[in-house]
Amino acid sequence: MVTAKILVVDDDSLIRDIIGMVLEDQGYVVRKAGNGAEALIIHQGEPIDLIVSDMNMPEVDGLELIKKLRAAGELVPVIILTGNSEIATAIAALKSGASDYLLKDENIQDTITFAVDKVLDKHRLQEQNRQLMADLARKNELLEKDKLLAQKVQKNILPRDLHFPAFAVGTFYQPSDKIGGDFFDAWEANGKINLVIADVSGHSTSSALIMAVCKGIIRSIGLAETDPRKIVTAANRMLCEVLTDSGMFLSLVYGIIDRENDEIQLLSAGHNPVFLYDGQGCQAIDSMGPVLGWDPDDVWEIASYPFAGGAGLFMYTDGLTEAKDSDGEEFGEERLQQLIGADLLPEQLVAKVFATAQDFCQGVFPDDLTMFAISKK
Repeated sequence: MVTAKILVVDDDSLIRDIIGMVLEDQGYVVRKAGNGAEALIIHQGEPIDLIVSDMNMPEVDGLELIKKLRAAGELVPVIILTGNSEIATAIAALKSGASDYLLKDENIQDTITFAVDKVLDKHRLQEQNRQLMADLARKNELLEKDKLLAQKVQKNILPRDLHFPAFAVGTFYQPSDKIGGDFFDAWEANGKINLVIADVSGHSTSSALIMAVCKGIIRSIGLAETDPRKIVTAANRMLCEVLTDSGMFLSLVYGIIDRENDEIQLLSAGHNPVFLYDGQGCQAIDSMGPVLGWDPDDVWEIASYPFAGGAGLFMYTDGLTEAKDSDGEEFGEERLQQLIGADLLPEQLVAKVFATAQDFCQGVFPDDLTMFAISKK
């Protein structure tokens, strides 16, 4: 361990020598100065671990010494030596950045070592804390850079400008942080439009990673299979292997719109209700089975509904309905359902819902928020 170097500052040479001798006997390296001006010169020329300084000295006194050190950004600890009549001045020194003060009396030979040890230990802890905070700041900076990169990747993963002949589409995606666990997707194959919206549990980087994996798995299966139940069952088996022992899972809604038959098939796996609507009203579609990623042998029901001209589907994640107002009341499914109708195009509907929810919760969405609406013209 490196021996601490202490600078003793006092215009009384006897006091300097006594304190220096006591500290050297304890193994410290001691330098001496007759006033604050000399102390500043010595400190600028070599590293000093602690300064023991008298208050009243010519040229630069103890209080001025502390102020000059702190003004220069120097964090070296300073112990002030003071008499009984100078307590108020010592307190002023503490407010200016002194670490401690010590009475210059007949017991100083016994108290100086204790004071020096205590202040040095405290300073080492402060230095360690500063280093830890600096390391944490660097790690946070790197994490933010990683999140920004992940955010760009996620934006590229999610589909943009979706267009299907004879249909209108509106989408919205807002992660609670820079990255999120929600996703949506849509594609057309063999005259059928595949739709999916999903919510991966959690809000961590892991959720964002799993989001990308899940989306890839579901899209790849969906391109080869046309039965929503078979698609979700196969995806669940693969995801159970991916998510094993992680405690993570995902809810989703998978839909297939059949152009030829004006019909939509829906499968909801542990997801919040989605809404089918037309000029006659709005119907909530509840979950038809468990979430994905827990049990590879899970099964789901499937339901078919008419989807002719004027019909629409509104899907979302629970970051919308669980948003709360200042009184802690949730936005809720009932309030959401009242906003949904065939009088608006999907893009307009999504914008209206978001604006209403944003006003309700004053723009505070603790969870990821995703919406997907599609209607047949």
